[in-house]
Amino acid sequence: MKLKNKFAALLLCLVSPAGEVVAQTPRMERMMDKKQQNIVTLAALTAVGDLDGLKVALGTSLTDGMTVNEVKEVLVHTYAYCGFPRSLRGLQTLVTVLDEREAKGITDNRGREASPITDARGKYERGRDILAKISGVPADAPKADYAVLAPEIEVFLKEHLFADLFERDVLTYVERELATVAVIAALGKGVEPMLRGHMGIAMNVGVTPDQLYNLLALIEKNVGRGEADGGRQVLNELLQGKGLATYSDAPVNTLENGVKMQKVTFRNRFLIDVVGDLYLPEDYDGTKKYAAIIVGHPFGGVKEQTSGLHARKLAELGYVTLAFDASYYGESGGYPRRIESPETRVEDFSAAVDFMSNHPAVDAGRIGVIGICGGGCYSVSAAQIDHRIKALATISMYDMGRARRQGVGDVMTYEQRMQSLDAIGEQRTAEYGGAARKDIRALPEKVDEHTPKYAIDFLDYYDNPQRGQHPNSTGYYSYTSLAPMMNFFPFAQIETISPRPLLFIVGENAVSAYFSEDAYAKAAEPKELFVVPGATHVDLYDRPEYLEITLPKLDRFFKQYLK
Repeated sequence: MKLKNKFAALLLCLVSPAGEVVAQTPRMERMMDKKQQNIVTLAALTAVGDLDGLKVALGTSLTDGMTVNEVKEVLVHTYAYCGFPRSLRGLQTLVTVLDEREAKGITDNRGREASPITDARGKYERGRDILAKISGVPADAPKADYAVLAPEIEVFLKEHLFADLFERDVLTYVERELATVAVIAALGKGVEPMLRGHMGIAMNVGVTPDQLYNLLALIEKNVGRGEADGGRQVLNELLQGKGLATYSDAPVNTLENGVKMQKVTFRNRFLIDVVGDLYLPEDYDGTKKYAAIIVGHPFGGVKEQTSGLHARKLAELGYVTLAFDASYYGESGGYPRRIESPETRVEDFSAAVDFMSNHPAVDAGRIGVIGICGGGCYSVSAAQIDHRIKALATISMYDMGRARRQGVGDVMTYEQRMQSLDAIGEQRTAEYGGAARKDIRALPEKVDEHTPKYAIDFLDYYDNPQRGQHPNSTGYYSYTSLAPMMNFFPFAQIETISPRPLLFIVGENAVSAYFSEDAYAKAAEPKELFVVPGATHVDLYDRPEYLEITLPKLDRFFKQYLK
């Protein structure tokens, strides 16, 4: 095999193994400020008794600027929700951390003490009024059934919890509710009514839905997926009860040519938060319903690149459009980061349809999809099982399964594939045993005389600040993702998309052209293969001279089929 062919077989498959890369932080983990995130983490780890994790988190919180008294207050606060033993063990761990830091010459800021209580009323009255204030439930509302059965517990709650604790102003009401929700969510099953109640209180004192989803992302990271998913189910039901099935507190920004853009978040079937940019046309009329187009980005890409460009350009043509980050990438959620999961990538398209179908600006019967590069094969797979997608177009489509099984240009042999699967299995065994995760890059680390032109084209887009370079798009992903990708056959039942239309847009000189040609051959009518003369794979991402050809074609296609 020639060296060039060897390179082609490995590029976008096994090229350039690298060490662990710092994970991109999803948007949902940036919704709270650093102090709030530390409070949530401290409370959750204390609740589950993870003292090793708590020790690390305590050091991080102090280094990040929390005072000793603020940290101490969080640990004291937890006792009301997970008991004295957990709280005391947390405080004992804090003593150890402070002693160790002092031995290293670190002087931590003690911070201020709680202000003196000047209200001369009894604690019951004070606690009763605090509870009414933060919950929004009148003080004279009928008592809960447990309070009728055991009136002493109701006294304890109001006198001690909502007076003795909540009156201490070392932490704000928002911070106390974040700590409370974190503890209850970390406890998991059996306390769902309390979790729902305190999520409601948290929202009443100013915590946003995004921040609560953020909190649950931290629960997933620090405690477990099961506890986080249980919390998400409770929060979803709470929001739906408030008429907030979808949510976004992000501002609407007006871009050039009058297009409006808003950051939005929606959940997929796996309860992962998917983050997108929603684009509205310049003449958007809130009383009308619009045809909508969802745009999926290439493998390794993010919404700020070609998918966002296409979404914005199509919004200029009068569509409501959405470009989103795939799960595990960019601003979207999902742990661990940079996992390529074909099933999840396909699900993300259906989740985007869920969101758009429920958006007041969208006619749910007129939703189309565009998949670019790797997003193309995922969108084809999604359209086979999601009949709400009424029209599908792909641009420079890559069959990620075939590319991983056979390499670019089908130059990887069966024996080489089996060797790769052997190596992937060995890496999984090693990582389960504690070895560092192995990440690989989908692009070459360096260029020499043997580097194919199409690889240079990719680099000229993804590593070029004048084109597609973006900090959330590093090109790295987990080595073990290769196995499920090899097992992905996106065109297995492509003919079942019919009678919904398919449009494959491909560059005449694209290295990936054969993927679209094969898909077109397998698909049923109505279908079209649209070849752009002279264009390469990456040219169709953003080159103005080619967008002048492809955008009108897309517009005609969707106007014809999204009637």
